[in-house]
Amino acid sequence: MEKNNTKSSLFTDYLKNKPFLEVFPWIGGDLQTLRDTFVIDFDKSKKNKKILFPINKILSEYFECDYLLGFLELPDKLNTLKGFVIVTHGLGGSTRRFGLRRISRKLAKNGFGVLKLNLRGAGPARYLAKGNYCARCSSDVISAINYFKKLINLEFKDLINVKNNLPIYGVGLSLGGTILLNACLDYEEKNGEILLDGLACVSSPLDLSSCSLCIEKPRNSFYQKWLLHRLKNQLWDGFHDEGKILNNEKLRKNIIGLKTIREFDEKFTAPSWGFKSLEDYYIKSSPIFRIHKSIKKLPSTLFIHAKDDPWVPHKPTSVLSKEVIDKFTILITKKGGHNGFHSIYGCWSDEAVNNWFMSI
Repeated sequence: MEKNNTKSSLFTDYLKNKPFLEVFPWIGGDLQTLRDTFVIDFDKSKKNKKILFPINKILSEYFECDYLLGFLELPDKLNTLKGFVIVTHGLGGSTRRFGLRRISRKLAKNGFGVLKLNLRGAGPARYLAKGNYCARCSSDVISAINYFKKLINLEFKDLINVKNNLPIYGVGLSLGGTILLNACLDYEEKNGEILLDGLACVSSPLDLSSCSLCIEKPRNSFYQKWLLHRLKNQLWDGFHDEGKILNNEKLRKNIIGLKTIREFDEKFTAPSWGFKSLEDYYIKSSPIFRIHKSIKKLPSTLFIHAKDDPWVPHKPTSVLSKEVIDKFTILITKKGGHNGFHSIYGCWSDEAVNNWFMSI
């Protein structure tokens, strides 16, 4: 216990010594949000192992050759391995996103094995599974994590025995955090077992309805068009790969005619995952409505959110911060944008997540 208290105090000291401060020219929530889009990533990860994770068909208990695609990045010295971290991307993203690769490299350089996971139908994994992920694609994520645990026990058996087991953490960027939270809440625990040993959520929506309304504000029209373009391409490629789109003019028009993310969720996301309506999907997939009832299923969790996030309102996270929940560490900054947090020291949220994992 004394060791854990010492670690926690080190994390507290880190936050005091390095609070988040914007760095020029990334001033304001919008530039903080867009900064990674302007960056070309020349730093390639050297040790990526491709892993295919078998998953069942959506809303089925049967396997029909669907897979998730992940890339495992290991630290240079395996004898210093501190544990494993599963990193998930946000809406319209994939393991190709710069922010996801950057935090993965940060964690790997600090002694963690990092699994960068493409969710169903995302990025380079588009051809491996039918359909697309949603905010509550828990069956996919739980299957992948359980498979990963078995893989670790086989490939790192000797190391695990020496270190008396190794923790498995999760990092969710934006909607990726929502997805990991829902997976933890949906996990059928056995003998008190939980899905992850720790979870960090950066700019993650806890209430999908308020997030959807926020992105539809006139000032966010550019963001919505940008996100929707990526979602349409993901949807289009998926139906094309499944041999459905070329002969279905009605479907083609439906995809082209989508104007908002709410329409996308109403016409495609909600029905494909078995939700009765858009409202049913948003309510049942918003962790804020389930956290208290199933708190024992959650691991120690770090929430990082900025008040000037233009995409995801900070209010649900702020409300959560007013409650005394020992499992939660909640950091709400005045500035930082959405998945931004670019400071003079680099990405502050990357550093905060790394230091937090070292403290628990």
